[in-house]
Amino acid sequence: MNQKSSWIENPSRTQLIISLTVYLISLTIMVAVMTDFFQEPLDLKVSVILSILNIFATLTIIKVVRSFYTKH
Repeated sequence: MNQKSSWIENPSRTQLIISLTVYLISLTIMVAVMTDFFQEPLDLKVSVILSILNIFATLTIIKVVRSFYTKH
């Protein structure tokens, strides 16, 4: 069967820029939420779900960037 490759496996330059921008904005917002706008120290017990979400988002972005540079 002929399967289409997803944009994560074969991203264009525009898709890479958009995904990096969205990732950086969302990471900044999540860190701001986890630290109460940088007024309190990071409390990992309260923010376990957000920390896990950040880890998976980071791994996905690494995969996108690696795919872009190996294909182009």
